[in-house]
Amino acid sequence: MSTQQTNAGKTGRIALAMQGGGAIGAFQAGVLEVLHEAGVTIDACCASSIGAINAAIFFGNAPSRRMDRLRDFYERVSVPGAMLRDQLFTWYGGMALSSDDRRRMLAEADQNYAMSAGLPGFFTRRLAVPWTNGTGAPELASVMDMRPLLGTLDSLCDFDELNRSATRVSVVATNVATGKPRYFDNRDEALQAPMIVASGSLPPWFAAVKIGDAWYWDGSLVSAAPVHRIVETAPDDAPTTILRADLWSPDGPVPDNLTDAEIRQKNIEHGSRAAAYHDSLDESQRLKALLAHALDCIDPSRRESDPRLIEAAALAKPKPIRIVPVDYTFSQRASHYKDGQFSRAAIATHWAHGREAAQAALAAMRVPGTPDA
Repeated sequence: MSTQQTNAGKTGRIALAMQGGGAIGAFQAGVLEVLHEAGVTIDACCASSIGAINAAIFFGNAPSRRMDRLRDFYERVSVPGAMLRDQLFTWYGGMALSSDDRRRMLAEADQNYAMSAGLPGFFTRRLAVPWTNGTGAPELASVMDMRPLLGTLDSLCDFDELNRSATRVSVVATNVATGKPRYFDNRDEALQAPMIVASGSLPPWFAAVKIGDAWYWDGSLVSAAPVHRIVETAPDDAPTTILRADLWSPDGPVPDNLTDAEIRQKNIEHGSRAAAYHDSLDESQRLKALLAHALDCIDPSRRESDPRLIEAAALAKPKPIRIVPVDYTFSQRASHYKDGQFSRAAIATHWAHGREAAQAALAAMRVPGTPDA
């Protein structure tokens, strides 16, 4: 059976929503790897921030090269020398510190390295930062310079391939002036590297990116934008399964140190916003179903002649959508890894958890080609 037949026969259209989360985005790379191995066709994908980078590299390459290019990206941007340092720290620090204490200290070291020196192929530290005095140049209003990412994307992503992809790929950025989301979509326009960079330009670390006449920041500033886009663009007449690869969880333990407190704060901030959107979506679908039932109780001749009832009938159509969470529920609870921690150990851990989550989700969906199906 072909992949397309598998998707249509089992779950209809399949869409993928990928949230932002810095280095934790390696979890999504693990998810993509499992989907790739299982031969699952993704009909639509919307992503923000690191998710947009993952999507651009994955769908911007021929299937035979997708995973190699994703691995190449995470290798390029990882903290130099971190693997040897981690080993030495484990050998010589193991006698005095618990494993939790070591991970916390390494998390702080990696985060501080990235924020002070930058990451190869990703961003560099600006020599002069306009902390208080305006420059008239929004592209300079940041701590870091993301121009290295433009070169990395140009070498790892074939934008011609991305724009002719059978998958509808959207990346979201936030309009700095209006605070509203802007979706750059390969069905509406040609996706280019600056659009991907804009989707990941989180202030104040990264500057706004000018595209056309507007300036854009990170798409993660807008609540639950990737899932919202897929819901809004999903057809009314075909069932759509949305694989939601969120990187933050609103639930978690109470922290007892500042490293874990920062991690917990970000999980609550991003996870609760996503949860609020899903609650409102569920309520909207429920109200549409109730409205449809109420209309069925009205005489058909009146429904078809009353303009307001005709309008109500158009609204009373819940979309055939199912959201399957492929979320990072483990998150950073046990590992203490942070979103700015681009060490090889952190990336490998996130990647492995992404594989586990995707395998469990596909087994539950009963998609052939997975070990548990």
